[in-house]
Amino acid sequence: MANVYKFKAAIKEVPDKIWRDIEISSLSSVAKLGYTILAAFEAAASHLFNIQFKGKRYEIVFDDDEFEPAIDPIGTKLSTLKLAVGDVMEMEYDYGAGWEFTIELLSITEMKKGSGNHYPYVTAGQGKGIIENIPPFELAGIIEETDKTGILPQVCDNFLDEEIEWDYRDFDIKICNALLKGEIEQIQYAYEEY
Repeated sequence: MANVYKFKAAIKEVPDKIWRDIEISSLSSVAKLGYTILAAFEAAASHLFNIQFKGKRYEIVFDDDEFEPAIDPIGTKLSTLKLAVGDVMEMEYDYGAGWEFTIELLSITEMKKGSGNHYPYVTAGQGKGIIENIPPFELAGIIEETDKTGILPQVCDNFLDEEIEWDYRDFDIKICNALLKGEIEQIQYAYEEY
């Protein structure tokens, strides 16, 4: 029997400005939780990531010369972690830039029969997402400046490869969910197949 885990994922540097509440099946892998977070925060998913919980590190390892031992997140279901409400995991993404997320388990509910395809799903959120290839402290500065002056900064859009106005407050949950599953599939393919 599957359960639905509801997590609050937030950017550690600005947790009150950019966050998501995400529901996901307990039968999903730890890797899928990572892919979901990357998709929900509009990451390009072009860098390594890991999830840490209770002293264990879950990471897709592409090189045998890995310094720290890691557990395969693809073959590890969330249900095997024996999570309890209030447990907190941490996720690192793009080790050069240093993006960090806190992932707190808010609730565990029984999944209704036949509803498995609904998940993962974002139930609430705030803030646009991350800006690739900058450190999170720069994002915090952009947010502070936007809040203070109301002037929107110009940032490089990775997909368009051009400068665009960027408003961190621009988050649309309907668009997020409309794109979420497709983006998760693309991210999964990139990490697991490509």
